[in-house]
Amino acid sequence: MTLNYKNILSLAILLVVIGMLSIIWQKPWQVGASVAVGNQYQATTTPQVADRSNLCPARLGMASSTTGVLGAVNITTTGAGELVIYDATTTNSALRTGAAATSSLILASFQASPTVGSYHFDIEFKNGLLIDYTTTGTGVASTTISYRCEG
Repeated sequence: MTLNYKNILSLAILLVVIGMLSIIWQKPWQVGASVAVGNQYQATTTPQVADRSNLCPARLGMASSTTGVLGAVNITTTGAGELVIYDATTTNSALRTGAAATSSLILASFQASPTVGSYHFDIEFKNGLLIDYTTTGTGVASTTISYRCEG
């Protein structure tokens, strides 16, 4: 085979076509987020969320509690109040079904003046995601809580 301009041009066109096809097969226009659909988190902030709020209340036709995942707590500004996140629907132990001590339901606890930062949990809750905080002095720390309600 003699290398002339027709053969070199044909080879160059073939390589360009193969390169374009390899890019198209990778489907770069379909790049999504860092998680699969259905695995994304919702988020809320404190103190905008009401104290003693269940972030995953029962939906129509469901039991009184909801399962899900506590993703992370990002503390953006420190405060003098405490923040506790429970696997529960209420802080009143007399209103809970079953015998469960309040201390056994704590998913996350941040004492007064917590360190600013991201705290990752990715832990399951079975009864609801209850946010409880105190507003002593300068108030509760400003946080972003990510979670996913599943059941």
